[in-house]
Amino acid sequence: MGSFSQFFFKAGEGEQISTTVSSASDSRSAIVGRVLDRNGQPVENALVLLFETVESPDDLKLTAQGFTDGAGHFAFGPLIVGSLYLIKVFRDALKVRELELLAEPPEE
Repeated sequence: MGSFSQFFFKAGEGEQISTTVSSASDSRSAIVGRVLDRNGQPVENALVLLFETVESPDDLKLTAQGFTDGAGHFAFGPLIVGSLYLIKVFRDALKVRELELLAEPPEE
């Protein structure tokens, strides 16, 4: 998947800031998505639920939950490679869409 780093800072008056950011490679899987309405506009504050199948696609365990940001984005991870997941998206208490996904190992 690569890697991602971020940090916040505030500069004080007359202060010089020096920093080095090092990041190791990360092979974990994740899903990043976006919720759009029928007109292609981002949906803010949609509830996104991530379920992992336990023994069958009908046997689900809630793994993570979150809300979309102002641009409709959501993200979950790390995912277990080889596990089957189901995402449910709710907007204004109405189900918008279901998405099944399978995390696969990266191609070598």
